Amino acid sequence: MTTIDFSLLKSKASDAASAMPSLAGKKILMGFWHNWAAGPSDGYQGGKFANLALTDVPTEYNVVAVAFMKGNGIPSFKPYNLSDAEFRRQVGVLNGQGRAVLISLGGADAHIELHKGSEQPLANEIIRLVETYGFDGLDIDLEQSAIDYADNKTVLPAALKLVRNHYKAEGKHFIISMAPEFPYLTTNGKYIDYITALDGYYDFIAPQYYNQGGDGVWVPEANGGSGAWIAQNNDAMKEDFLYYLTDSLVTGTRGFTRIAPDKFVIGLPTNNDAAATGYVIDPAAVVNAFKRLDAAGHSIKGLMTWSINWDQGLSRQQVPYNWEFRNRYAPLIHGALSAAEVPAGKRQA
Repeated sequence: MTTIDFSLLKSKASDAASAMPSLAGKKILMGFWHNWAAGPSDGYQGGKFANLALTDVPTEYNVVAVAFMKGNGIPSFKPYNLSDAEFRRQVGVLNGQGRAVLISLGGADAHIELHKGSEQPLANEIIRLVETYGFDGLDIDLEQSAIDYADNKTVLPAALKLVRNHYKAEGKHFIISMAPEFPYLTTNGKYIDYITALDGYYDFIAPQYYNQGGDGVWVPEANGGSGAWIAQNNDAMKEDFLYYLTDSLVTGTRGFTRIAPDKFVIGLPTNNDAAATGYVIDPAAVVNAFKRLDAAGHSIKGLMTWSINWDQGLSRQQVPYNWEFRNRYAPLIHGALSAAEVPAGKRQA
């Protein structure tokens, strides 16, 4: 590949943020971090997310995805409230704890438009961001029209392969992940081209099990063999939804494409302010779904949430969410926890 030009950087730093922590063999609790300030009522229920420094993110979140890399032309990133040096220092603190910090490309409202010939310039920009801020990888979070706009489906995977190979030559592993909305993972779904192009390159995929309303999975063997449609917004069947949709995806059945269990992470909303639908009222549903997956020989890699900032946010009534997602699920991901040991009760309203 073309030699990367580091002349735009003051120096090619060698510090704590230079490390690229490995996720190999690790269960992960991943959360997104907002690179913008909270408004007075940004939540779906009128709540307010917390403004957090990266160094304030609880250690149980061992993968942090910074939202977002975006913009016209070749997308980029700039910290909204910190100098480049301070942002890199904070990334270095997390790296020093063995935690990975990814840059997430896209987001719900991002217009990403890449054209053939942009593979190398995009790779160069990703590497520049890594060298400037210490990112350990990139998370593909393209949504809506950005998924298949212009040449995005070919340019982005090609650029990521260039970046992966660049860091491989330095003895480092650049992480590649994706956070697609689950309906785009059907056998003819819009994300399949990314998965196919990056086969053998991506480290994990964290489908979003939220904001999909009545979409779901048809389970022929359910309901005594009569079959049942289990929807994402069916709270009464949440455990079955989590189990059957994940089982479908890790086995490539019921109309979905296959993603290996050891590369699979379930994405859930932190609370009702973080997403329109998908919040899990009873945490035992998650624990039991994990237990059923384990029993079926499909142990998955972990959980993802939108978002870390919402985990420490406030409801519309000014009641703190008080790290509910972390408190509920970190023991499940990072240690042994039975359904009986899950913190009981619904979230505070």
